[in-house]
Amino acid sequence: MRKIGWVAALLLPMALVATLEGDWIGYAGFLLSGANAAPAQQQASLQTLSPQQQTIEKAVDPDTGALTLLAFGDIANCPERPGLASAVPVTADLIGLASPFDPTASLAADTVALARRSPDAPILALGDLVYSSGKPVEFEECFDPLWSGLHARTLPTPGNHEYNSPDAFGYFRYWGDRAGPGDRGYYAAREGNWLILSLNSEVSAAPNSEQAQWLDTTLKDAPEACILAFFHKPAYSLKRRHDRDSAVALFDRLASAGATLVLNGHNHFYERTVPLAPGGGADPENGTIGFTIGTGGEISAASAPKPTTAAAIFGHIGLLRLELGTNGVRWWYEDAPDGEVLDSGAAPCNPRRRAMLSQ
Repeated sequence: MRKIGWVAALLLPMALVATLEGDWIGYAGFLLSGANAAPAQQQASLQTLSPQQQTIEKAVDPDTGALTLLAFGDIANCPERPGLASAVPVTADLIGLASPFDPTASLAADTVALARRSPDAPILALGDLVYSSGKPVEFEECFDPLWSGLHARTLPTPGNHEYNSPDAFGYFRYWGDRAGPGDRGYYAAREGNWLILSLNSEVSAAPNSEQAQWLDTTLKDAPEACILAFFHKPAYSLKRRHDRDSAVALFDRLASAGATLVLNGHNHFYERTVPLAPGGGADPENGTIGFTIGTGGEISAASAPKPTTAAAIFGHIGLLRLELGTNGVRWWYEDAPDGEVLDSGAAPCNPRRRAMLSQ
């Protein structure tokens, strides 16, 4: 009996540490707290503006009426410090040891510094915001020190790395109501002639899915002639990767509705496509321009362009700056940290959308 008691006394602290480090206590709290109870948040949104809408409205230039946005994804990949703080980060934090991560060594520090030079511009955060699993400790000890002061002007979308944690609970716990109602990961904001959509490429977008039905209703009811959407995975990038069914479904639905721009991350380079039709073929007159900006803190080797590639930049972290006007958009891809412009251009709002609204 004494031996059993001794073994139990040894195993109990080990089990507690394992539970803490696996984030199961946090996940259970996330489920029990009603964090994914969309109806209450949706009811509140009827009474007050959503935080995303407030962020957009505050950023409009009072003189020109233009809205400047910054966009980039694939951000914080902090090197781990050796020792106990890295092996058991939550437990180490409880007993006052150093953070297991070193945010200053992340490439994202330069991109974030560039974003800080535009203090009034909302940031579209294009998923894979923290590596490698989007756990609460990674958001708190790696992402948050980098992102300090930028939270209140961020419109996020989740990436596949966030979903390496159950139900992306670290992402939803960190962002709260800025992630949209409940834990579905999609929402809308509006400004002037623009409808801005944050969508979720990591959950189903099949025709009978909740997301697809919400998107169809939102697009059908929207009076705006210009549409910008963003989600993590690109549908028709020059580098095609697996698990992009939802991305393709979302892009094709948006292109059919006459969206002007779709922004993505996931691939660790900058790419701009020619205007694309549903299915990914070129449509110079009525197509949707796709941007990939997975350059917040990651880079990858060069890949061969496709016929639908208008511009591609490899080996440079950076961000996309957008200026949304009444009838069109201007863009600049800026290298970090100095802000050198590596790609720029302009386009009118998609004529397909205007034609649909006039019917």
